[in-house]
Order: sequence, then C-alpha cells, then structure tokens
Amino acid sequence: MRGLRFIHRHSLEEENFENWAGDYLWCFYCVSRTAGDSELAELARGIGEEYARRWMASEVAPPKLADAGEVAYYVSLLHVASALGADNPQLRRRLKQRMPRFPAREYLGFDPLTEPPPATPARSRYDVWCDALVLTYTGEGFGAPLGAAYADVLRWRPEMLPYRGAEGGANPEFRDVVLAITHLVYTLNDYGRYLLSPEWLPEEFEFLRSNMNVPLQAGDAELLGEFIDSLRCLGVTEGDADLSRGMEFLLSSQNPDGSWGAMNEPDAHIRYHTTWTAMDALREYKWVERTEWPEAVRRPVTKPAAG
Repeated sequence: MRGLRFIHRHSLEEENFENWAGDYLWCFYCVSRTAGDSELAELARGIGEEYARRWMASEVAPPKLADAGEVAYYVSLLHVASALGADNPQLRRRLKQRMPRFPAREYLGFDPLTEPPPATPARSRYDVWCDALVLTYTGEGFGAPLGAAYADVLRWRPEMLPYRGAEGGANPEFRDVVLAITHLVYTLNDYGRYLLSPEWLPEEFEFLRSNMNVPLQAGDAELLGEFIDSLRCLGVTEGDADLSRGMEFLLSSQNPDGSWGAMNEPDAHIRYHTTWTAMDALREYKWVERTEWPEAVRRPVTKPAAG
C-alpha cells in the first residue's frame, strides 16, 4: 500500500506525467486486476481510473501519428486507459487505420518474419527482443498488430539461447538478458494473471534460479524484484530459501516514503520502476493456472502432450 501510494504521488509530478503516463497507468491497471488483497486492488483501480481520465483530458489536440514510434506510444496508452474506463473511439479508429502503414522493422527494429532480433551498436539483441515482445503483446491486446504478431517474435526464443549469466561482471549484457527473460514471462502470464509451469520455460527457469543472488548481493532492488516476481509465477514459493532471502531484503530496504531504491536517484523512471518491481515481488496475487494457449504461442513454449 505504501509503495503504491508513493508511485501515485510520483506520477502526479508534471514532468513525470508527461514522460511516463503510460507506464504509471500500466502499473495501476496490473495491480488492480491481479492483486490478491482486495483493498490494494481497489486502491489501484481508483487511482488508475482517475489517472486515465487525467491523461485523456490532457490530449487536447489530435496526435499526428506521423511515425511508428508515435503510433506505438498511443496504442499502448489508449489500450490501458480504455481498460481503466477512459476510451477515445475516434483516436482508436485513427490508430487502427495508421497501424498497418508502418512495417515491422519500424516498430520493432527488425522483421521477425525473416530474421532474429539483431544486435546493433547501441542495443543488444536481448534488448531488441524484449521490446519486441512487449510491443507485439500490446498490439494484440489493442486488437491490431504492431508490425507483427507476438508469436512471430516469440518463435526466435531458441536463437536467444544459451543465456549467459553475470560471469562475475564480465558479461555486459547481463541486465538485458534478465529483462528479456522477465518480460518473456510477463507477456506469457499476461502481467501477473497466470501461473506458468517451469517445464514450459526450462532454460529461463534455471537462469532465474541460478542468478538471483547477483542482484541480491548488489542490493539492486529493481532487478531483484523482477527475479522474484517471475520465479513466483513459475511456482517458486516463499518456502524456498533463496526466494525468502530476496523477499526479506526487500522488506528490510523499503524507504520511509514507501519507495525502494536510492531516494536521491535523479532518473524518474528508475525511481518509480524500482518501487513497482519491489512491490510486485512482495504482494499477493490471485493467480489463475494457464491451461489454454493460442496455438502459435503454445508450440514454442509447451511440450507436446503424450501420445
């Protein structure tokens, strides 16, 4: 509750609202629909509905939707705002008209129909893959593809293996690897709705189990939160010694204002996102077991049924 209230206060600052409204909305929405604690869910829903109305009221002039990045930005925002009761049918129609005009490469940085996620001078292939998973997941939730289907991006998972660990600090891509794995989990479990079987993601499960002590030893609450949240949805419980140590660290490191992480952190995104991941690592969920999958998603992540 204290963490959520901090994120709400942080979101009301004008510069933060302008830069990260979609992220805040997604936080409030996810907590409202997945929290096992009814009081927390109701608070998140109320905050989210108010925040969605504020965002909608701020959109005075119609956006130009001149490029793929702008289209994806508004798809994400409108998708979650409408889930919180603030829809804009006119903008929705314009977005669905504009979405097919841009190719996958402009949305995702590559064309998943013909090539795996590439490394670039500025980005690792894990960073490219992570963003592509989230964007295509969002597009399908909105009702139209952002350049490609989620399954088209998911099918490159074997190309991302093997996952390298921190290697004592020698792997500069470690954080990107972690985020790609956790966001694979999040997009498969609909951001906290479903329990997943570790048998479906054996390499990812082993990586998370083997490397959770890295952020714990570094005191990195943001990354540790994503490790714990992902492992819990894969069935690891608080009875597990490593998970318990991680949760105890988070419980002991919450700041007086309800946040996690450095209170003097100048990066607004890190400031609220660290609190969000720590909160998700600790809160109760009303999990549902995922037993049905779209066929194109099921094939890459589940084993064929016996016989």
